Amino acid sequence: MKKEMSNKSFLYRFILLFYILFVCFAINNNIYASTARPLAIMIGNSPEEVIYQTGLNKADIIYEANVEYPFTRLMTIFNNSDEAIVGPVRSSRYYFSRLAVEWSAIFAHCGGQSLRGEKIVNLDQMRYPSTYWRDKDIGGWINLFTKTQNIREKSRKMGFQEEVNLDNHLLSLRTLNLSGGDISKISIKYNQKYTISYEYKDDTNKYLRYINSKLHQDSKTFEPITVSNIIIQYVPVEKISGDKEGRLDVEVIGEGIANIFYGGNYYLTKWVKNSKDHSTVYYNRQGNIINLNQGNIWIHLVPEETKVWFK
Repeated sequence: MKKEMSNKSFLYRFILLFYILFVCFAINNNIYASTARPLAIMIGNSPEEVIYQTGLNKADIIYEANVEYPFTRLMTIFNNSDEAIVGPVRSSRYYFSRLAVEWSAIFAHCGGQSLRGEKIVNLDQMRYPSTYWRDKDIGGWINLFTKTQNIREKSRKMGFQEEVNLDNHLLSLRTLNLSGGDISKISIKYNQKYTISYEYKDDTNKYLRYINSKLHQDSKTFEPITVSNIIIQYVPVEKISGDKEGRLDVEVIGEGIANIFYGGNYYLTKWVKNSKDHSTVYYNRQGNIINLNQGNIWIHLVPEETKVWFK
């Protein structure tokens, strides 16, 4: 009997030790990380909307992808508690909501396609208008704005969990401000009417962002939009058959090539997203998850035939 109790005691201690070691390993490797639930906010990016954009510099991560020709749309990820006014808020597309699921995000948008499930809090303005407001000084359909604290407060009142466990490596795998590279200019030609370019500034270790050769600025602060990490991710993009609005299907699940820039340096990588519930992972040539620089990240989801120049 004593021998049996001793064996059970040893087993319990072994299980406890294994659990402690696993948690330590998981935290150090970002397998298990408890954080405030991120916000994912859809932002319009047509020429009419760009002049009213605000809040982009406070976002941690921004996704940019094609919608109807010749426009792209943005999805901003806020993982901090800073209060920010963000807009103009626009509608979603199915592929954006698949990316929002990676972050177990509170998804703020105004109509459009979106996933529904336990991993996402769907704060569609058409269902929850009190979280948003219209700027009466801006005409038409591009005058919808929100505030990050409004979104968090609404999510709390609806009873959603404030903290989530994330396994997205983009949160923590960062180098210590690597700089000094010799790649100073990057250009991405989405189409004949829309080209994005970046200019690296060694003194700040950031890239200035330009739209059709014009400096991209915040409409309220007039600060230039700056980026610490640029990811150009090549994905399949096809027109949706029979769609009169010219909407697109952007495939974000699978694998492909990605170009990554930070600190004036360039890296050829491979991206992998195994399912809508898995985060996108970027691997270097050695097959290891690539580190990024401190600071924000701009992820361009571009068709595989997109022309990109850098020097």
